[in-house]
Amino acid sequence: MKQYYIIRNDQPAGPYTIEELAMMGITPDTIVWAEDIVDWIPAYQVSELNSLFASTSAQTPPPYQEPSSQATEALRYDTTGPKARPSVPPPMPPTYLVWSILVTIFLCRIAGIVAIVYSVQVSSCYYAGNYEGATYASRQARLWVRVPAYIFLGLLLAFLIGGLIAWIING
Repeated sequence: MKQYYIIRNDQPAGPYTIEELAMMGITPDTIVWAEDIVDWIPAYQVSELNSLFASTSAQTPPPYQEPSSQATEALRYDTTGPKARPSVPPPMPPTYLVWSILVTIFLCRIAGIVAIVYSVQVSSCYYAGNYEGATYASRQARLWVRVPAYIFLGLLLAFLIGGLIAWIING
């Protein structure tokens, strides 16, 4: 008959038979080892021990709640999963890539290149699951697109007003 060792109070204990383990009331998270197992593993990973947990693993599902029509609730993170990501990803923020290229070509090469770098980071961060990083990169790309555009519009407006004043004075 196969014998199992378990970890109790941070110490190895055993050997025990499956019947003895059932009487001890081990849980699926109890760490076990046997001669044919390479390393210590949780009991739920040993197929012979799964019958011990049939009654404890049967859980009733939570009550169903109808989803609200407005998404006012904050995004919930599943911290039990292997990657701990949101259950529903938020929409991808805008990249501003076209605007970044236009700023680079027509207004300011330095600000445009910085905007292009941030624009590319938006999709990279988003698809990697870094939604906060994608949002930050989107805001930075927007900033580096808007600042040169506002400066250009301000200078154009000043030039037009100055030309209008000069035209009025010189008649």
